[in-house]
Amino acid sequence: MEVLVFILTTLFVVLTSISAYAQGVTMRGLRVDPAYFSRLYPNQSIEAIARRVVTQAKRAGANTLFLYAYSPLHGSFYRTTYPFTEVEEQMGEDNVFLEVYNTARTQGLKVVAVIPVNDFKKLWEEHPDWRSKMRNGLDYKPFSRTHHLSAWHPAYRAWFRGYVHDLLQKFPDLYAIEAVEPTVDCFWTGEPDYNPVSNAEFQRRHPLAALGDATWLKFRAQGLTNLVAIMSTVAHEHNILSAVVHTWPAHATGRLMSSEQIRDQVGFDFDGTLNLEGPEKIDIIVGEFLWQQWAGEYGGSVFTPEWTRRASLDFVRFVSGRSLPILHVEISPWYGQDSMVQPTLQEFQRTLWAIRDLGYGIDVYDHSQIEDRRAWSVLSDWTH
Repeated sequence: MEVLVFILTTLFVVLTSISAYAQGVTMRGLRVDPAYFSRLYPNQSIEAIARRVVTQAKRAGANTLFLYAYSPLHGSFYRTTYPFTEVEEQMGEDNVFLEVYNTARTQGLKVVAVIPVNDFKKLWEEHPDWRSKMRNGLDYKPFSRTHHLSAWHPAYRAWFRGYVHDLLQKFPDLYAIEAVEPTVDCFWTGEPDYNPVSNAEFQRRHPLAALGDATWLKFRAQGLTNLVAIMSTVAHEHNILSAVVHTWPAHATGRLMSSEQIRDQVGFDFDGTLNLEGPEKIDIIVGEFLWQQWAGEYGGSVFTPEWTRRASLDFVRFVSGRSLPILHVEISPWYGQDSMVQPTLQEFQRTLWAIRDLGYGIDVYDHSQIEDRRAWSVLSDWTH
């Protein structure tokens, strides 16, 4: 018993130190997806690509790279033999993640490994019984590129825990590992997840409730929260920070939706995730606030670059010190129900101006678009 108390106390001290360190960092993070390297830098060596990416990012004021480690569709960008994974056939076979990781660390930049949580094509193909299902028993397949696994399936959870361990053993000097946009229900239709194993667990826990009711909506979100908790626990076992990033939707009025609405529609629970404690605690939470997304969806004059500031402050108030809040913005175009909105370079600059003096970290998507649009000088405004 004394040994257990000592271990738990030591772990608490380590996690507290990690969290305190995170809180002291003013992050300027740039998202980097190696899937775009072949198009951007044809016929260049992996070493040359890594030097260019890191040099550009550092020159623009970035101190952190959110480096995508695994493509749900194409596999890992590093060499791995972990069961039921695949290595991306070009950049992955060349071990580009390792090259950028090493180059960034040499240049003093932190690296966050970005991973999916419940979307792995190879695993989906090999284990049909682990798939997210609709009520009629068919696979939930909202897009051809998505391959969702059931968050409540214990065999999948065990695989996912092992996957995170494997990644962090390969890259022990990562700053953090991040769950990217964990989602159960892409179209907010209530179709997933009726995997038989998930259904049985729901009925065991809630014998008086019905599949598809309000209790069930909370239950399916809890499954996703549990996956994030698994990732966070493994990260802390490796003395690495944990993070999660997700879009925070808005109403047409400009007001952010409630955490409960997002939980029941999307299946991701901001509040539940922030309330994780002990080894499961999330150190960093990244809120995506894309004025162009909602301008494209709703039209009108509510959503401008300046809207980002109001949304960001509401998000910080909601987080209320439970994790380190990071503000995510993009230069990306958005194709919505009302229109297609392509931010100009001036509008991207105004977006950065709207939040750069708030004292919180900023995360920008992404390197490939900054490169394509020659927006490096505009990006550097986030440091002023």
